[in-house]
Amino acid sequence: MENIDYIGMAESLDIGTVINKKMIAASHIYQMMLDADVSNVKCLTFANADVAEFTVPPGAKITRHLIKDLGLPKGTTIGGMIRNGEGVLVTGDTQIQAGDHVVVFCLSMMIKKIEKFFH
Repeated sequence: MENIDYIGMAESLDIGTVINKKMIAASHIYQMMLDADVSNVKCLTFANADVAEFTVPPGAKITRHLIKDLGLPKGTTIGGMIRNGEGVLVTGDTQIQAGDHVVVFCLSMMIKKIEKFFH
């Protein structure tokens, strides 16, 4: 699907997966521009938001406090995490550790601010 204006309509037709080559390429370029260890970044087209999966390195800022005390930017949600191969439901009282894989939802163009927590 080349025209993103038609993606919503195509998805409503239940014809399978809708693929836009430009959005896939943009997602990969965006991922390469980030300094943190990001294994995946996706733009949520109609939500003006991004979702990214970070791998937490030792000593990262995000490991120093409980999630509720991190001071994450407004419009950011930690949606979940994988620790030692197990899915973990994240709450404000969760302490992120080095080696965790963390899924973050944020408003578009905030990913660079979020990235600083993973250094």
